[in-house]
Amino acid sequence: MKEFFYPKSVAVVGVSASPTNLARAIVYHLIEFHYTGRIYLVGPKGGSFMGHKIYPTIVDIPDRVDLAAILTPAATLPEIIDSCGQKGIKRVVIESAGFSELGDERRNLEEQVMAAAQKYSIRFIGPNCIGVINKENGLAIPFMPFRDTFNLGSFSIISQSGGVGAALLNTLAAEHLGFNKFASVGNKLDTDENDLLEYLLEDKGTETIFLYLEGIADGRRLMEIASRSKKPILVHKSNISEASTRIARSHTGSLSASEEVVNAAFRQCGIQRVTDMGSTMLALKAHSLPPMRGNRLAVVSRSGGHAVVAADAATKHDFVLQPFPGDFLRMVEKRLRAGVIRLDNPMDLGDLFDFELFQQIVSDTLARADIDGMLVVVNYNGVFFQDDSRRLVRTIKEACLESQKPVALCVVTSDEEWRLNRRNHPGFPMFTDPEEAAQALAISRDFSSRRLSTFAEAETFAVDKQEPLAILTAAKARQARQLTTDEAFQILSSYSIPVAPWAKVIGAREASAQAAALGFPVAVKVMGEQFVHKSDVGGVLLDLKSEAEVGEAYERLTTLIEKTDPGLKERSILVQRMISEGHEVLVGGKQDSTFGPIVLVGLGGVYVEVFGDVALRVAPVSAVEARKMFAEIRGGKLLEGVRGQPPADLETLLEISQRISQLMCDLPQIQELDLNPIKVLPQGQGCFAVDCRMILA
Repeated sequence: MKEFFYPKSVAVVGVSASPTNLARAIVYHLIEFHYTGRIYLVGPKGGSFMGHKIYPTIVDIPDRVDLAAILTPAATLPEIIDSCGQKGIKRVVIESAGFSELGDERRNLEEQVMAAAQKYSIRFIGPNCIGVINKENGLAIPFMPFRDTFNLGSFSIISQSGGVGAALLNTLAAEHLGFNKFASVGNKLDTDENDLLEYLLEDKGTETIFLYLEGIADGRRLMEIASRSKKPILVHKSNISEASTRIARSHTGSLSASEEVVNAAFRQCGIQRVTDMGSTMLALKAHSLPPMRGNRLAVVSRSGGHAVVAADAATKHDFVLQPFPGDFLRMVEKRLRAGVIRLDNPMDLGDLFDFELFQQIVSDTLARADIDGMLVVVNYNGVFFQDDSRRLVRTIKEACLESQKPVALCVVTSDEEWRLNRRNHPGFPMFTDPEEAAQALAISRDFSSRRLSTFAEAETFAVDKQEPLAILTAAKARQARQLTTDEAFQILSSYSIPVAPWAKVIGAREASAQAAALGFPVAVKVMGEQFVHKSDVGGVLLDLKSEAEVGEAYERLTTLIEKTDPGLKERSILVQRMISEGHEVLVGGKQDSTFGPIVLVGLGGVYVEVFGDVALRVAPVSAVEARKMFAEIRGGKLLEGVRGQPPADLETLLEISQRISQLMCDLPQIQELDLNPIKVLPQGQGCFAVDCRMILA
């Protein structure tokens, strides 16, 4: 991936003398951004542009070329890629549109491009993108027009949309924050966000990474890369509504992933999700500061009102307002003019016009071992104490960088002074509102304190998969869409997941005998795949206390089976010991098209349908992650024991969740799985699954 950003020579393909030719903008950018390498132009009509000869074909270039930027009609791409291969060019950026974003009928053209690239081991970005920028060496090949008003910074950007990426670049320029590298990836036909993200994790110039994605290429790989990152990774994942999905399919050929799964996956691997330009810029500002490595905050303000607002914001974001030392407060109090303000944290310095003392307060506070960061409000009107206030802003910035502790600086002033301060301190973020400043510090703190759970931490249980695989093979042979309850229970048992004792029976006499052997009371259930929701059609009869009741129940259920599926030869039902006690809990799983196997937990029975109170994780999950899942659901408190009830057997429930996680990873033939309900008995007494549904892929 490095070769996309550090080529020693670039060929711009598709240049002509026409004033409407878009490829000429690529040439302009290379000169505008002071590209340090050699530039070659290619176009069939020849001529020249901006002092550079236009070669008719790529192979006519007399020198070595490291990177080709192509902006020609889509139909010409297979031939041009082949020419790149003949020339020995190994990296290409295809900015041309007109591929699968316009419909599936264009996929054949994409396949031709891929075949030509693979023939010569060419890696390419695009198509349907605006190109790449590297501020370190001046490489800039977008066809979208820019002026080089950007500072060199530490943010790097991967954007599926050229327009969204360009808007972010312009917003960074307006904030004087700068960036390091930019890549618009478009349709991601070859190089995707994961390839570039993996490179940027090792790139020395990149400290924070932002991705704008309409579709995720490989969710599990994204998680694996992100989970080992020491750098903040921000992702704006759009395309979450039906309307946006339609647009994205025509725009970049993307398909949307489940919102709940995306959120869970991002939390699991430490990705911070942002939702718009405002939240993106706030997060980028947060990561422009030295990291907030703890929760102890000091607030200092030249306005009493802003001090109150800042204290409220600090409390909202769970900061601890650490008291100032008594001798320090007495020293400050002596130098106030009227002495009418009570000093505390937050510290109101509205009565202080000694700017050197203000600087000392900030520096001394940052030097304290019991302070992790500061929120400072400097307000002035730009008329009086103008120079002093500007110097104060500069010294606060210097104290922040010297101490390597974050100072979220709110500058409350006129528009002219605000712009001047930002321009004079590029790369250092400033805020206009204490709430925004406190939120930025919270973002930094939460990133520093995050604890990631990797897939490698998940325990692997010893399982004999022979029986589950045999059951799944037989189900496939009969083209089953869903396993019978008996088959599902057998698979659960293979994974040592406790199931309430059951028996599959044929005939009323066998049903009664098995019920007696299992122990009354029992439940009897239909279990064919045609019965998706057994209770809804009267297919579950509960609390049967005698052999006679069981025999009668068998007859009722076989009548239901005959009515539902007259051609069915086998009239088998399931007899199961009743488990009346315990909390009802759901543990389930599904195969997600983007992230693979998913595990979810929640309160069972009807509660999950009524309240939708569930927690998700991408499998496999560790014991730590399983515990977090039950802590996240609102109903999780019930399992701890309330109003005199004993706590539930959470440890057994956690192990069941881990084993289901492994089952979903081991057996991708199972598309969906629901253990609902699991009866969770008091601590030490275990858990029992009493029903299970397994849908096949």
